[in-house]
Amino acid sequence: MARKKNARRADPVPKILFVSVMVALLAAAFGLGWHFGVESTRFKGNILLVNASHRLGADYVPDELVNLYQQRHSFRLASSEITLTRQTYAAMESMFHAAEEANMNGYIVTSGYRSYQRQQEVYAQSEPGKAQEPGASEHQTGLAFDVTVETGEGFENTPQYAWLMEHAHEYGFIQRYPANKADITGISYEPWHYRYVGVEAATRMYKTGLTLEEFLAANG
Repeated sequence: MARKKNARRADPVPKILFVSVMVALLAAAFGLGWHFGVESTRFKGNILLVNASHRLGADYVPDELVNLYQQRHSFRLASSEITLTRQTYAAMESMFHAAEEANMNGYIVTSGYRSYQRQQEVYAQSEPGKAQEPGASEHQTGLAFDVTVETGEGFENTPQYAWLMEHAHEYGFIQRYPANKADITGISYEPWHYRYVGVEAATRMYKTGLTLEEFLAANG
């Protein structure tokens, strides 16, 4: 005798509800992943901008200044009194040591940190347009230095300059005042002036060709 079929058919509502919840969760996960993926590409650094529109006060003194003459260095110094922040010095030493390993020698660091008062003196002694007003100079940050080599052709025509242009970003440095960007930086081409901004930011600027002003405006 045939058995009675007492089993009830499965209610389709719970299955539909389950599928709906899963779709919603997947959509939310995708949305969060997209959001944080985009967010991860945004620069989150904190870079000090100093120019004619963003000035330092007369009492500004950077932390942890070190005398380069008293440190180990793979470069020559034009003076025994040149100082930079410790972080900048460490990155600079790594960079010039790498240059030395690549048989790229002869770098001479000519200038580093300047106090507000010292920048006043430099500005007063310089021809118009050759130095920044006190408060507007990157040298007051302790994050920038000037460099050259013994040459009669101009630093920008030397293999040492070419090496820096190719590798400086790997150590967190940018050529702060590139050619044909004076309308943005407010400073004429200075192939000898390098600024520490960190490897991430320096690499992005190297790849995009942006000045510091443009980079910060795009990532503000």
